[in-house]
Amino acid sequence: EKGVIIYVTIVMMIIGLAIAIYLGLRFSMPISQLVAATEAIGKGDYRYRVELNRQDELGNLATAFNQMGEELFRHTLTRQSFGKYVGEEVLEMILADPEKMWLKGHKNDATILFADIRGFTAFAEDRDPVAVVEMLNTYFDIATRAILDYGGYVDKFIGDGVLGVFGVPVFRNDHVERTVRAALDLMEQLRRYSRRGNPLLSSVGIGVHTGPIVSGNIGSQAKMEYTVIGDTVNLASRLSGLAQPGEILVTDSVYAALGSLIAAEPAGSRAVKGKAEPVKT
Repeated sequence: EKGVIIYVTIVMMIIGLAIAIYLGLRFSMPISQLVAATEAIGKGDYRYRVELNRQDELGNLATAFNQMGEELFRHTLTRQSFGKYVGEEVLEMILADPEKMWLKGHKNDATILFADIRGFTAFAEDRDPVAVVEMLNTYFDIATRAILDYGGYVDKFIGDGVLGVFGVPVFRNDHVERTVRAALDLMEQLRRYSRRGNPLLSSVGIGVHTGPIVSGNIGSQAKMEYTVIGDTVNLASRLSGLAQPGEILVTDSVYAALGSLIAAEPAGSRAVKGKAEPVKT
């Protein structure tokens, strides 16, 4: 009888140990999967999924975790797409403080770069639209990279024009120098890439002006846009229209701000629409 008791005890211990191991594995393995998924999400892999076919609390947790990952992935895509429209710096400011007053309008000094293609309308009139758009996108890509590389903000594309802003939304004391360096780099890149058979790139004129601007959200409740307005913006646009292909026209205020840093040639006083007096360039 004593032997039977020992035997039963050993069997019960073995069964208990087996049950403990089974339950341990049943709960530890899915927990390990959830830990791995948490680490993957933390590293930005929002497409990571937990595969648990269970009808219990852990199965519900895995389903909720996968849904969270999908939502994070969608939000990331939305943020990336939105950033392409408003610019990364503006996006970061909106996310950091959506109610900040700068969105409602702010006045300060900035420098404007406006690049425009000479004769684009005539060029595009009798050519394949798909080919024209491809060439135009190459030009926009080069212009965008040049502006961003020097800390500028690409405000918008206007037809075949590019409006770059330096000094807002992030103010930098050397915004005039950054703008001119970006303009020179842009023109050099355009010359280099034009050798690959894109005639638009050799037809770009650039205008640069510095002065007071107003920046902020402009639009309606249905459609808002962060942009800059003011006489400084208009004058830079007018200058780009007067610039010859491959030429950068700057105002005397830009030249005076840079002093010995800039090598320039007088381009004469130009009559500009909206200005009573000719503008020195």
